[in-house]
Amino acid sequence: MYNIDNTIEHSFWNKNFVLLIISNILLYVGVYMLFPVLHSWITWRWGYSDLDASLVSALFGIGMFLPGALNSYLIDRFRRKKVCTRSILLFALLGILYPYAEHEWMLCVLRILQGALFGIALMVTGSTLVIDVTPSSRRSKANWVFAFSGALGMLVGVSAGLFFSSLLPLNSLIYASALLSGISLLLVSMIEICFRAPLEPPLFSFDRFILFRNIPPGINMMTIPFILGALIAYKNDSFFYLCVALGFIIFWFMPRAFKVKIEDRLMVIAGNILIAVSLYVLSSCSGIICTCVAGVIAGLGIASAMCQYLKIMIRLPMHCERGTGYNTYQLMWETGIMLGVNVGCFVCVSFGCSPILLSSLLCVAGVLDYVLFTHRYFRRRMKDRISTIK
Repeated sequence: MYNIDNTIEHSFWNKNFVLLIISNILLYVGVYMLFPVLHSWITWRWGYSDLDASLVSALFGIGMFLPGALNSYLIDRFRRKKVCTRSILLFALLGILYPYAEHEWMLCVLRILQGALFGIALMVTGSTLVIDVTPSSRRSKANWVFAFSGALGMLVGVSAGLFFSSLLPLNSLIYASALLSGISLLLVSMIEICFRAPLEPPLFSFDRFILFRNIPPGINMMTIPFILGALIAYKNDSFFYLCVALGFIIFWFMPRAFKVKIEDRLMVIAGNILIAVSLYVLSSCSGIICTCVAGVIAGLGIASAMCQYLKIMIRLPMHCERGTGYNTYQLMWETGIMLGVNVGCFVCVSFGCSPILLSSLLCVAGVLDYVLFTHRYFRRRMKDRISTIK
């Protein structure tokens, strides 16, 4: 789908795309700054253990899957931009209700509903609007930039939540999160896209939800966000996550020619090696310099591996399945984060140790899985597609 303005249509960094990227960063910051805040609040108010509080927070991730079968119906039956803005609006309004939750079940319902609304907003923006406002030849890059911006916003959000949780009361941080969501909503509402007549799609389908062809590499990819989630459960240092974000930015500004020349398997292997080095630095020494070095190295490693996995999950889908493939990536990334946080808390609470060893083992398992299975699976699928076209 093309924009009305032909000058914008052929530009990658056009106004609409930039608005979407900024909106995505702010939405992620608002979402993830509440994770450490709510965790502390749950343990304080209801006396939950760290593990129980993590499980309640993880309901957010489960909620993201609930509206999935309705995704295609929502964006084909209604105006896509309105579906997105109303989802973000409801997400922000529900967030304001946290201080008024008097029972545990109310908190659980709020987490699930917010997760569902966040899932809808991500689906509409990342799987649909980004494609609508981007030239057809640049859509793979647009998906990568959008995913990168979300990961960057997540890291900044976690850092902000950890930093301000000791300085500001819960209510102030909740209102700040809602304000960021509101600004994100405003930016999305400023986007100009072509009108498309509503269709009559089936109420339930897997379109814009899950692409089963992407699940095998997605499971392999989940080792990366799992490790990041385990670090979030273990390392309560806001400066560390800013350094991880800095590593992301450094990777972004590396010469494109350098990244393109690196062989696919080497990208994943190098990424996991860098993550393992970061874990070793974290476990072997302390201090601000070690934290900074470990964070930057972790950011470089996560971005490197993420780049290759996202490339696979965008190229595997057929042309009409791009949005579904990207949404599968988003859901599996968020699932990996939630699993990592909860398993990390379980290891810390049950065994009284850090999840560093588990994360290191996952680096090895992730590399072996990629080299022995995922890489071959991707090549075989792409050859089958070429032979089918011929």
